[in-house]
Amino acid sequence: MLRHGEISTEIDRKPFLFTLIAATVSTAVAVLLFVLGKGNVLAVFSGILVAVVAAVSLFILFVMLTDYAYIDGGVLHTRYLFRKESIPLSGIGKVTCREKVYYVFNRQGNVAATINGVLTGIDRILYAMENNGVCFE
Repeated sequence: MLRHGEISTEIDRKPFLFTLIAATVSTAVAVLLFVLGKGNVLAVFSGILVAVVAAVSLFILFVMLTDYAYIDGGVLHTRYLFRKESIPLSGIGKVTCREKVYYVFNRQGNVAATINGVLTGIDRILYAMENNGVCFE
């Protein structure tokens, strides 16, 4: 679901659909509580709590949609929130993994990119990097 290239990470359907449904339902319930419970303090308080759940669900959806990595034309492209990075596979010095995050270092030893290790399809990315001679530690 939502692939960016032939070798790409993807969003899992079940968590995505669950979060989408949670955001939709909580938004609808919050609106109903605010509209129908104008004079009721408990309804307004409940509406505020449900609106917080809706906001958190929408933020999680945004994070799910902007956390990906793909390889296109011998270049590794990664994105997380507003941070976008690209590095040629030939320019990768080494890759290390700490706490389910892969750190991609360039030949000078600086961190060039990070990849979430729990993404669906990360194995295809790592396999393609290994086939191109990238060193893993």
